[in-house]
This record gives sequence, structure tokens and C-alpha cells, in this order.
Amino acid sequence: MKTGMRGIIVGGILCALVCAADAKPVQPLDDLKVTESRFATVEVLTDHSIFEYHLDNSGERDVSLALQEIFDRTAGLNDTSATFNFLPGVYFIDGPINVHLVSLELRGHGHGGLDVHGMCLKSGTVFQFGKHTGPDCITFHRAGHSKSFPAGEAPWKQVNSKVAVIGMTFVGYNNTGVDTDKGYSRFRKDEPNFRGLNWWPAEGRYDDEEKEGQRALVFPKGWKNELLRVNSCYFTDLYVGLEIAYCDVSYITDSWFAQMVYGIRIKGGSAVVLIKNNCFADLETGVIIGETKASNLNGNGFAYVSKCFELRKINESTVSNNTLTNWKNSTGAAAFGAFCHIGSSKNLVMTGNSINQEIDSRTKTRTVDAAPNGRAFINIEDSENLMFANNVVNTIQSQTVVRLHNVRFSAIIDNIITYGAGGNAVAQTGTCQGNYYRPIDPEKSAPFEPFKP
Repeated sequence: MKTGMRGIIVGGILCALVCAADAKPVQPLDDLKVTESRFATVEVLTDHSIFEYHLDNSGERDVSLALQEIFDRTAGLNDTSATFNFLPGVYFIDGPINVHLVSLELRGHGHGGLDVHGMCLKSGTVFQFGKHTGPDCITFHRAGHSKSFPAGEAPWKQVNSKVAVIGMTFVGYNNTGVDTDKGYSRFRKDEPNFRGLNWWPAEGRYDDEEKEGQRALVFPKGWKNELLRVNSCYFTDLYVGLEIAYCDVSYITDSWFAQMVYGIRIKGGSAVVLIKNNCFADLETGVIIGETKASNLNGNGFAYVSKCFELRKINESTVSNNTLTNWKNSTGAAAFGAFCHIGSSKNLVMTGNSINQEIDSRTKTRTVDAAPNGRAFINIEDSENLMFANNVVNTIQSQTVVRLHNVRFSAIIDNIITYGAGGNAVAQTGTCQGNYYRPIDPEKSAPFEPFKP
């Protein structure tokens, strides 16, 4: 039990009630029972039965113990898979949650999305994390079943996890140092001004951001996270939205990551990952992947970010049709940014990206992401068979925009790349060979046909 807390016995279970004046009361476990006055806010569909619970969705009580109890009761069922349906509302969680299930889905309802630096109106199913939640807010652990399927071999010792999260909103506790907990809004002209913020932790926010910064959904090391699906979700005011040690296959689509340090951080890697049609805004780094192949990082939109992609090793994959806009009045983080840093690749295709950077960013100097910290706006290292074609890169960089370091047998063709005085479009460093470079040359264009009204 935390310091400054007291306990009472409710239904044979010890429930903690926080004594601090600014803390919210804890929902007793007995209140999970659905009655005429307590309607069902959580429906759990399993292959055993359907279970209903009343989890306080007013945002006025801490439901961490009650939510943990729901997950534990479900995990106690024999060889179960489960879908958890949460009604719209605010579920305030002021303690870390641990889930031990092989296969589960968390599903929210109602129109999602929440801009904690905008209108500040609740919408859809919201998990709001208090300051005692974390650094790992919800951790999904691997679990097993008694026998294999379909062979039926028993005992079966393999453990894994398959997790889907759909239509949920996750709001952290004041990651940036702005008092969002009390309703910051740029329309109220609170200080600091919205466009004056830097989207990494404010000075003094953490003693050690890696140990203290909140991570919304966490998939730790071990054998093995097999499948992750995150669709139509919203992550804001966190240190990390998705923290993944390793996952075989990841589908992260149609979601929103904003006002945080890292949107998606797959440290060890994902054998196959689809990160598509997401929005990343006002953050330090959108996507970090340790190692991947056969992956698609396509169709994402980035605004006011310090770096879109950091891909340490990526093979047989595409980074295509993404958009970035860092305009001249954007946040401080975007002033020191890059589109991508690729540490190693083979058979990588980068086409159709539209990039607008109105600030001469050079190497980042104000950042928690110090290494690697840019080197060039588009930095590609140790690459073989790279196709970089038909991209529009509009910058005012006064240095090389695209740097190829130790790149072999690659084609950089038909890109529109602009830069400022003293800069250039594409340069090779290190040991490069067999590369083909074809810039667009208007003087070699065929004449246009005459206009016919």
C-alpha cells in the first residue's frame, strides 16, 4: 500500500482509500456487482459465458483495483479468450494494471479522440491515468493454455499473447509539464502558450524520464508476443504510447498519437509490422523500430514532430506515401528535426512521401532523443538496394538534405528536393558504390503540347 493511504475491508477484500486531499476515492470491489442503481459499464465476452460489471465511468473514482479484479477474474477461467467492451465514459486509473491472458480484445465505444491542448471535451471511452500509474500503465503478459490447438497435445508449455485494442483513448498525467489534469486549454489563454511548448518533458518533470515516464500499453520481453492490433485509438500526454519489446506481427492503423515524447517504440522489433493511416502530432519521435522486415510504414501524417521515423534495421519493406508538415510557427520540438534516420536496410522502397520543413533544423540539440540525433534531414546508412524515388522534399535546410552513408546499388531518382543557401540535395559519405542518381532537370524536359480550349 502506498504511503499516505489507509485500507478498509470490503467483502473480504482489502481496498485502499487515498487520504490525500487531492486524491480520488477508490471504487470498492463490491461495487462491481450490477444492480438497479449500478448499470453495467463493462461486458466481458468469453468462451465460458458473458459477464457484466459496473466499473465507475464518471472519472470521479479510482477504478484501478476494480479493473484489475475484472482482468484477474477473467484470467482465472480455464483456457479462455475474452473481449472486454467498455461503455463511453472516463475510467480514472491511478495504479498500474497487469493482464495475464493469451488472447484478448479491449474495445471502446462512442466517437473517440481527445485533444488535451484543444477543446478539452471528453469523447468515447477514455482511460485516464493518474500520477501513480506507471511508468508501465497497462502491461500485457504472456499466458498459456492447458493443451495445444488443434492437435490437443497436453500439457502445453508454450505461452504467448494476442492483443487487440480498438476505439480506446489513453490520456497520461501531465507528460509535458502542462497542467492538463486541471483542464488546460489554449482557448483559455493559459500559460505557456500552446505554440510555445516543446513536446518533450518540461525541465524538472522527471529525474529520469526512462524510469518515470508513463507508457500507456506495454508488451514486455519474453516468449512471445505473437499478434498486436491497435485500431482507431488515441494516445496523448504520455511518455510513450505503445512500448513493445518484440512482437511477431503488428497492425497499428487509423490511430492518433499526440503531445508526447514517443508515439510507437518497438525496441526489439517486429517481424512484420503495418503502421498505416495514423496521425502523429506535437511529439518528439513518431516511430522507433529496432528491427523489422516485410513491413509497410505507409500513409501516415506527421505534424510538428522532431523526427518521424527511426528505423535501426529494416529489410524488404516500404516507407511510402507519408506526409510531414513542420511549418515556421510550429512547436519548439519541430525546429530541431528530421524525417527519418535509417540505420541499416536492404531492399527498402521509399516513394511518394510529401515532406514540408519550413525551419532550418540541422542536427537536433534540444531533445531527449540525443543519439542518433538527425545527422541529416533524411539519413540513410548501411543500405543495399534502396529505391528512393518520386518524393517531394521541400525544406530550407542549409546543409545536405538526403545523406547516403555506406549505401550500395541503389537508385535515387526523380525526386523534387529543395534547400536553402549553402545546402544541397543528395550526398554520399563513407563507402558507397553502384548507386544511380537522377535529379529532375527541367532543361531536359520535352516541350508541352499546345493548349486546346
